[in-house]
Amino acid sequence: MTNFKQIRFPIHSALAFVLLAASHSALSHTRLDIPVVMEGVRVANNVVISHGCGEGTNVISQSVVFPDGVDSIVKVDGVQSTNVVTDFLSNWGNLNQKILSYNVFKHENEKTDADGNVVGFWVRDGKMPDYYNVFVPFRAGAAVIDSDSCAVSVKVVVAVADICKITNISGFAEGIVNLWTPAVGSNYDGPGLHGYDSPATLTYTRNLETNPLPPTCGGTGVAVEVIPSAAQLNRDMPIVNTDGKQIWPKP
Repeated sequence: MTNFKQIRFPIHSALAFVLLAASHSALSHTRLDIPVVMEGVRVANNVVISHGCGEGTNVISQSVVFPDGVDSIVKVDGVQSTNVVTDFLSNWGNLNQKILSYNVFKHENEKTDADGNVVGFWVRDGKMPDYYNVFVPFRAGAAVIDSDSCAVSVKVVVAVADICKITNISGFAEGIVNLWTPAVGSNYDGPGLHGYDSPATLTYTRNLETNPLPPTCGGTGVAVEVIPSAAQLNRDMPIVNTDGKQIWPKP
């Protein structure tokens, strides 16, 4: 396993990177209501749908996926590494859970892995006009940055699909679906579509007072990014009803 604990990265530069990510406009993109949180803090958050799939369209469903940490892509200072999520987040897994709400969508459920950990959620049977904003609530758990790591921030990439019409994958097109997903080679990359390679993110910042960097970091740290793999997105992006029937995309 590659060891990045000696990589030098000025703390102020890493924090500036986090603040820049936090300032990224959410007015025209599907983003998280609270995109940056301090480690160890649990918050009530929202996925904010800021528009539909084009003039006159309604968002009728949404699918959300968080990286499961099993085969997730991990980047350190922008470079893909052989590290795993738990090298930097000591308690990753089952941190994000849906908050029940029927304000817009009639049905919802969480997505879980084989161990029962929540890896995402879906909502469906709603009607959000193109000119509205909608909050889809969930709880962001209190992630803890590993005390032995040199991470000053860990950005978790969140894949989101805003669905305006139920089709199969070959039917994905403008006016049908907005795919706010990372371009990792999955069936849900959506090249050429609105939202291409522009996923939502949730960044955890290190509390340097209660969790200072180890002396081995030399006073510097690294910025980490965790991205769901293509295999996970192909498995977890679909909306599957409680009876096991796949609702979206059509099989």
